[in-house]
Amino acid sequence: MSSRKVYSTPRRTVHNRPLLSSFRRRGLCLALAGMVAAVFAARTEPRTALVIGNSDYADGAELPNAERDADAMADTLKDLGFRVLHYEDLDQRGMEEAVKTFAERLRRAGGAGLFYYSGHGFQAGGHSYLAPIGVRIDSETDARFKTVDVEYVLGEMEEAGSRMNIVILDACRDNPFTRSFRRRGGEQLRGLSRVDAPVGTLIAYATSPGKTALDGRGKHSPYTGALLEVMKKPGLPLEQAFKEVRIQVARATDS
Repeated sequence: MSSRKVYSTPRRTVHNRPLLSSFRRRGLCLALAGMVAAVFAARTEPRTALVIGNSDYADGAELPNAERDADAMADTLKDLGFRVLHYEDLDQRGMEEAVKTFAERLRRAGGAGLFYYSGHGFQAGGHSYLAPIGVRIDSETDARFKTVDVEYVLGEMEEAGSRMNIVILDACRDNPFTRSFRRRGGEQLRGLSRVDAPVGTLIAYATSPGKTALDGRGKHSPYTGALLEVMKKPGLPLEQAFKEVRIQVARATDS
């Protein structure tokens, strides 16, 4: 697994409001919200996190803030009592191995798991894909076999048997692969598609399905920057936390 650092001018894209995915299954909505709040508030709950930041993309698609976002998120989660696996600039094999290692540690520890990804992501054929470093994607087939499907991450976390899982995807930057991607029937490839969360799992996106988000001109992306601030506020209810994130992102992006 490589860990290279790249700093260059971020790509400018369109940002929309952050989205918390639907998890209204088996009447768990309110219960899960309380569990998520407990994960960040209580130190007794075993907590394991995987943080991946992919910045070093080729052909002008670099995302310098993705690396800084991942660094800051890893530090914040450690401060909150998480045992953190932290990687940067991974190829496909590296990402898959990181997810496997994370799932195994989560399986042994139990408690709660959190996956955070910052980097390029896109949708194709109804699936959401996270883009590794050093990959060329020219078709939907390439997307299926050369990237990491969000459902793969969700499946590994679900099979680990943890009490609850949180997935945070700051991966809706503009898709750098659309220039060569062969579309079917004018398929929309911007942003990520909505993913159904397994029971006991919460998924948070940087923006609405099919939309894109800013990498940001400051130290962090608007979404992760706001999230880092909100996560440090003790005792903040889940719904209020994401409301504050949404307000801060709208203010930072004039959206």
